[in-house]
Amino acid sequence: MTYYIRQFKDDFVSCNITITTNLDGSFQLSWFKGNPTFDAQSNSQVINYPDIPTITDTLIASKVLTEKKTGFPLNNPHQIIACGASEKNGNFVFVDVLKYTYQIKGSTGFFNNATQIRPIMYILVPFADSPIDDWTFVAVANNLTVDGIAVTTTFDIDINKTIADVCNEILPGIALTKTDTTVSAQLVDAFGNPIAKAGIDIYFETTAGYLTKARGTTDSTGLATTQVIGAEEGKVKAGFKYFSGKTQITI
Repeated sequence: MTYYIRQFKDDFVSCNITITTNLDGSFQLSWFKGNPTFDAQSNSQVINYPDIPTITDTLIASKVLTEKKTGFPLNNPHQIIACGASEKNGNFVFVDVLKYTYQIKGSTGFFNNATQIRPIMYILVPFADSPIDDWTFVAVANNLTVDGIAVTTTFDIDINKTIADVCNEILPGIALTKTDTTVSAQLVDAFGNPIAKAGIDIYFETTAGYLTKARGTTDSTGLATTQVIGAEEGKVKAGFKYFSGKTQITI
């Protein structure tokens, strides 16, 4: 497992997070919510953290991968996943990193009851059948401790780069090539190296002509193909079911 800490002012509730890994592959996630108070002596706000976790839960891979996430059903056993652990009513819930529930103002001028869910931890999983050792955890916290050791490696993110952008950098991607009318999509890692993995669904779309198939499944080398017919110019895009249009090629 790879761990990062993402420290972003005004982006999260002040908190500390601890993770304890177990020999059976599970891990205990504990969240300590900070309580802001005003310190008269220093004339500033200070954050006090409880000794007992606000929420704690022992999580296993199957729970993370099957827990219902907003707009994110996992019906493809090889779907690339990015989800976040959030706090809701004193429990951990798992939400789609890319689709939050916002509080919006209705046409009548009143706000509806939907509130924004801000993940306190992002869990990036290359494939649904990837072992936990291949997962990446990004804690949105003031402090992150894993098995008693403080994590100081910060997430590569700034105000101009969203978590979705970084998901695309860390999670597997697709490299497109074209020969005559055949468009080939190769699974690649974050460094552009081919991933030899069969059974991954690749979804194609085109801006011109038509495709012989809009969904291809990778072979043992991690390659899926389609053909574009009747297009003199345009673009073919390829992506995953819930991460469409990850890359494109000019035809």
